[in-house]
Amino acid sequence: MLGLSESEMFFYGGIALMAAAGILTALCMVIFTCTGRRLKKKLEQEYGKPQR
Repeated sequence: MLGLSESEMFFYGGIALMAAAGILTALCMVIFTCTGRRLKKKLEQEYGKPQR
């Protein structure tokens, strides 16, 4: 195909999957942080600040 052996394809495929997993992890962290802030703000509005 590209002049790569099967083991090289697995190696570079694994690197690509790890990079994709890292990017998706960072994206999910950003999304959950933003939605978590909104949710916390809404809950504080409706129920007040939590007591400690």
